[in-house]
Amino acid sequence: MSSSSDFFAALRYRDFSLLSLNQLCLTLAILIQEVVVAYSLYQITKNPLMLGLIGLVELVPFIVLSLWGGYIADYFNRQTILKWGFALTCPIPACLALLFFLHAQQSIELPLFLLGVYGCIFVLGLLRGIYSPSFNSLRPFLVPEKIYSNANTWTALIWQIGAMLGPLLAGVMMGQFGIYIALSIALLLLCVGSGAVAMIGPRCFPAVARQPMIQSMQQAIQFMLNNRMIFWSMLLDLSTVLFGALLTLLPIFAEEILKSGASGLGLLRAAPAIGTLCMTFALMRYDLTQHAWRNMLVATLGFGLCAVTFACSRSLVLSFVLLIGLGAFDSMSMIIRQTLLQLLPCKSLLGRVAALNGIIVTSGNQIGAFQASLFARLWTVVPATLVSGGACLMISLAIGLSQRDLLKSKIKQHKHTFLTSHK
Repeated sequence: MSSSSDFFAALRYRDFSLLSLNQLCLTLAILIQEVVVAYSLYQITKNPLMLGLIGLVELVPFIVLSLWGGYIADYFNRQTILKWGFALTCPIPACLALLFFLHAQQSIELPLFLLGVYGCIFVLGLLRGIYSPSFNSLRPFLVPEKIYSNANTWTALIWQIGAMLGPLLAGVMMGQFGIYIALSIALLLLCVGSGAVAMIGPRCFPAVARQPMIQSMQQAIQFMLNNRMIFWSMLLDLSTVLFGALLTLLPIFAEEILKSGASGLGLLRAAPAIGTLCMTFALMRYDLTQHAWRNMLVATLGFGLCAVTFACSRSLVLSFVLLIGLGAFDSMSMIIRQTLLQLLPCKSLLGRVAALNGIIVTSGNQIGAFQASLFARLWTVVPATLVSGGACLMISLAIGLSQRDLLKSKIKQHKHTFLTSHK
């Protein structure tokens, strides 16, 4: 069976399967932890800004260390970096469980409790900044180039399976067993994921001439700025994460707008992942990069429409369906972006490009989350979501109209190139 028509082509490579198991465990653990912390903090404080601060506290150390993480991923053994960086995340759920227990027993005051919770999130941001570039730049060394699209589709699919199951498990476990069991499951998953990444066979990576870190990162920045297909695709994708941060506000929608409680929050939080799961299966045999720019425009415009309509919904069922659509469109842009970032740069730049991409996407997500919570604080949650969704639509339309010539552009024209002009 040819790799182009083989649904399981990437998973037939043992080490890619192990990395995918690591990814699934990490996604489940982090999202269980995220839902537990966000819902519990809002229950304790009733302050939307507490939700935005979760992302902001994780963002700052992630940005500070990601450039360094990308640098060392290209110059040192990225498998070792990933193995140790991931292992050090394992104690974080246990620390959070201890903090919630002490607060419930009134052994620590609220300010100290909040400081401890945000401190754990800060440490998670530090570790993600170190190991994320190594994780993202390791994948191209585990499968042949001809199945990169299939591998990235599986990566998106596995992430969304975790993103679908994680919130559902968190909602069920919080409702039935409490936050301590939920955080214990997160700890167990992180340990399994750490074992999976440790089993990946050793790889040889291309030698890169040693340069000062700033000069080395400038090469990756220059490539991303001057390659038009990467630059405008990432800008489109960034518009969705900056102005489409609905997930941050879901605890408020569940609690105050839809009146659905913790179980409803788990359902809503899982809906985008269900949409991505369905879309990813539909696209498993189709290479989205064949018409990359057209597909990016469709994805971002569809995302914005779903966000605006969600803000107007007062039905749990309709809101659930709209979030499924939002997740489906988001998966399209994610698969295209990840494939472009592995196909177009030369392999000696992969770690640094992965670091820059991680900074852009994660900072966009976290700044978008803070922006959404701030707008919700100022204008209430529905107007805030309408404004953000409308901004996403307008930016996508403006970029699409200004870069119409990319509709006719082929991927091979942009490989390893620095396109500085547009004709």
